[in-house]
Amino acid sequence: MPNWSPLTRHPSNPIIAPKDMPVECSAVFNSAAVRYNGKVLLLLRVEDYQRKVNFHVATSDDGVKFDVNPTPIRYPLRDVEKQYNSLRFDMRITPLDGTFYVCHAIWMTGLGCSFGMAKTDDFVDFEAVGGVALPSNRNAVLFPERIGGRYCLMQRPFDNSGGKIWVSYSPDLRYWGDSLPLDIPTTVWNYSKMGAGATPIRTPEGWLIIYHATAQTCSALNYYLSVALLDLDDPRKVRTACSKFILQPEEVYECVGQVPNVVFTCGAVEMDDKTLNVYYAGADSVMCLAQTTVRDLVDFCLKNPL
Repeated sequence: MPNWSPLTRHPSNPIIAPKDMPVECSAVFNSAAVRYNGKVLLLLRVEDYQRKVNFHVATSDDGVKFDVNPTPIRYPLRDVEKQYNSLRFDMRITPLDGTFYVCHAIWMTGLGCSFGMAKTDDFVDFEAVGGVALPSNRNAVLFPERIGGRYCLMQRPFDNSGGKIWVSYSPDLRYWGDSLPLDIPTTVWNYSKMGAGATPIRTPEGWLIIYHATAQTCSALNYYLSVALLDLDDPRKVRTACSKFILQPEEVYECVGQVPNVVFTCGAVEMDDKTLNVYYAGADSVMCLAQTTVRDLVDFCLKNPL
């Protein structure tokens, strides 16, 4: 990236492509990320040549070179998911209360997109949590701590106009309410739709979120990444949002693929040296890495308010 952005693309990009996988696949993208047992763990969304989706665990000591388990995870299906021949995708992982919660989108045939949640201690066995949210909804991301004694969640209800990020509370991870949209002003690069990306990061200045936004160009719907800071005590309140995007599709692997002109994150991991690894997909086809620090993202957001 030019020096106007706090993110730097890793020179090994794409760090995981279909050719690197131990299973036959056409695309590997939109992968959740977390620290687990001293390693970086990704839950890879893997599509085969029938566009069937499985999720594979990949682990790494350095956050760049990954070992991929060739056996997909076993993941629970709720009755409604079985009934409507559901497709799960775009997982996010949140460490909370001593376990790991996984939020994921669900495409239910004839009903549209929704989201569900599960929990795991070992990324082998998963237990469904709560029910399936009402359509139309996606991009669910759980905050890594309870706020005012309640669970807190970002989501994106949407319609033909695209949708904004909403924040909701729950006493039990099943019933969600007290919902409000985030008041992030729209501009020429984020007016179409916005969605939560990586799990929020607590900072002294507020909850740091890395989110995606889109804008329609004359040839495509372009995706961008940017950042905002939410109030620590009530994340429904935006303290400040960045006026600039921090990543746009520029490289061939971001512009050419099954969905052109897309950069999309589902997870970021802070390494021992304080480097923040932002894992993102390029063109819905490959996994990529951009690096920064939490401090640099916060400072960039504060210096460039929207």
